[in-house]
Amino acid sequence: MPERKKNPYRDENGVRLQKYRRFEAGRDYNEIDAARTHALCDMFRRGFFGIEDTPDGQQVQRKPGRPRKLESVAEFTEVVDKYLNYIESKAADGVRLVPDIEGFCCFAGISRETLNEWERTRPADYSDAIKALKNAIAAYKKQLALSGDIPALVFATDFNNNHGYIQQTKTDINIGRKVDIIPDRAEIMRKLPPVLPDEDGENP
Repeated sequence: MPERKKNPYRDENGVRLQKYRRFEAGRDYNEIDAARTHALCDMFRRGFFGIEDTPDGQQVQRKPGRPRKLESVAEFTEVVDKYLNYIESKAADGVRLVPDIEGFCCFAGISRETLNEWERTRPADYSDAIKALKNAIAAYKKQLALSGDIPALVFATDFNNNHGYIQQTKTDINIGRKVDIIPDRAEIMRKLPPVLPDEDGENP
């Protein structure tokens, strides 16, 4: 079997390294520490394998092959609360996680597409709960961006992809003119030069 060509951006098992072309660690991005890696993988594992904490501090796993339905608003808001509690608990341990749409979906054991479909197709109170979650996440990230904690480009791209914002430029061709002084058809016709009759004495 031919030896696999060494890739400077992956380890010997093909797993992606935190290394980027044209960017330098410590200057262009911060390296992920072990505590944060553990917290993110734990969040992923909980959603993917359906692991939940019980009131007595134990962990249980949902039966495999049964993705979450979260059919009621109460079930959905309970998962939202658990997600926020998880982020707060990690912050208490000194690990800073930022709530986002993909992170919530990962924690909840659903896909981003499923969440968007629920927002479109489920009853109004359920759809409103999803909208409220997205709005709260957007408000959280906006505060971080305004404080300089999220790079402007990352923030703008995320808002375009996850929150329905569009970067646009508008051009006003009537800058400085009020609507009531823009000439109407009658005024334009009055300002046109008179039309001379042709050889037959008629206007063309």
